[in-house]
Amino acid sequence: MRKLLTTAIILSLHVAAFAQGVDDAFLFSQTYYQGTAKSLGMGNAMGAVGGDMTSICINPASMGIYRSSEITASFNFLDNYNKSTYYGNEKSGNLFRFSIPNIGYVGTKERSNYKGLRFTQFGVMLNRTNDFNMRTNAMGINPTSSRIDNYLARMDGYAENELRDAFPYDINPAWCTYLIDTYQDETGPYYGSPVPQGNIWQGQESRFKGRSEEWTFAGSGNVSDRFYFGMSVGLTHIKRFGTKVFKESRVEGTETDFNQWSFTEDLSSTGWGCNAKIGFIFHATPWFRFGGAFHSPTIYAFSERWQTTTESEINWITNRSLSPQANYEYTFISPLKCVGSLVFVVGQQGMVSLDAEYTNYGAARFKATVNDDFDYSPTNESIKETFGHTCNFRLGTEWYVGGSYLRLGAGYFGCPFGLGKPGGSVKKASCGISIPVSSGTTFDFAYEFSHGITYTALYDAGEIGIESITQKQYRHLLLTTLKMRF
Repeated sequence: MRKLLTTAIILSLHVAAFAQGVDDAFLFSQTYYQGTAKSLGMGNAMGAVGGDMTSICINPASMGIYRSSEITASFNFLDNYNKSTYYGNEKSGNLFRFSIPNIGYVGTKERSNYKGLRFTQFGVMLNRTNDFNMRTNAMGINPTSSRIDNYLARMDGYAENELRDAFPYDINPAWCTYLIDTYQDETGPYYGSPVPQGNIWQGQESRFKGRSEEWTFAGSGNVSDRFYFGMSVGLTHIKRFGTKVFKESRVEGTETDFNQWSFTEDLSSTGWGCNAKIGFIFHATPWFRFGGAFHSPTIYAFSERWQTTTESEINWITNRSLSPQANYEYTFISPLKCVGSLVFVVGQQGMVSLDAEYTNYGAARFKATVNDDFDYSPTNESIKETFGHTCNFRLGTEWYVGGSYLRLGAGYFGCPFGLGKPGGSVKKASCGISIPVSSGTTFDFAYEFSHGITYTALYDAGEIGIESITQKQYRHLLLTTLKMRF
């Protein structure tokens, strides 16, 4: 539990000198596919199933299954509900969002009617790989500390005229708004605060929007209807922006000049990246298939804007301080992934599919740009120490019933801190149906429910300690896909 809380503290903090941190490394490395309704309905266990736009993003050999050309477009509705518990007090937050998680085209050319290279394909498609739309809210009475205590510990040894340059985003604004001041006792002057050291309302509300998505350009082939191969180049895009507001206020009945204060962070991140993938599928028997894929690390070029606002109310007098705007440009390299897939076919009636995905979140890295000499070594070392190897599992099934395809899926995304470690895992369950409109047109529908629990500390309270926020996340996703083959 001590290591879990330490990790939570690391994940929750932005280092004052820069906005990039270990939390960003994990967030930008996650992959939760939201492409087509067929893939979602089968739990995205599509690595050896093929014949689907999202499956190509998982294993480019999946495109080799196509024998005709296809166009798809998908639309989804997201309900993201979060319930947070902090010092026994519960708060919740909701966010709703409509989006287009997939569009794509696959062109097929027949090469032979018999053995050898029978078909080749080329495709271009857009698939959403993660969703950052979230609203959280947590509040409780902290009996032992304030965030100002963290500020006072960090500024020990600094003179007043050094605060602006040393702590421009958090401590200096607190100084300018009288949350920190100089006091005198028998030993001399010292830094202090009118904010009580504990027994105060304390919490944080955040609201973020954004997504990660991948434009995939793929080529594939079909050899004798048994061996399928493919490769792709992915152009990835990440956009995330939002606001995080930390608040503290006095408990009613407390005798103090302090009323309340807040620390607001406004963050916007945009990144473009590139990766490569290669894969195969082999039909060993009419009832058994297997496949594998390798995803190279994705190399991103990021630009980021970060600014903070500190506001205090002491003796009913309000003071406000806006920090300088920090603009960053940096390179981020996400870890590689390996995917193994199995499919068991039951005649013409249905199939069961399993995907296992390996990655090491601890291998993610930040690098300075050519024109920047910032040293990311401490951050990268923290990433390596915090995260580790993990495996994700996806299970899906599809059955032909009464002219339609019925689908079920499940997923387990392992703890990012390492195999066997507690916390951070996500569980998913899904279902779907395919309804034919004509010989070449179908509507697919899918629903997915996901659930995860995270633990986050608002700041480092030192030896006093602080309770972590227990945040339970429930996501409901409805998705429909229009598919036309010709």
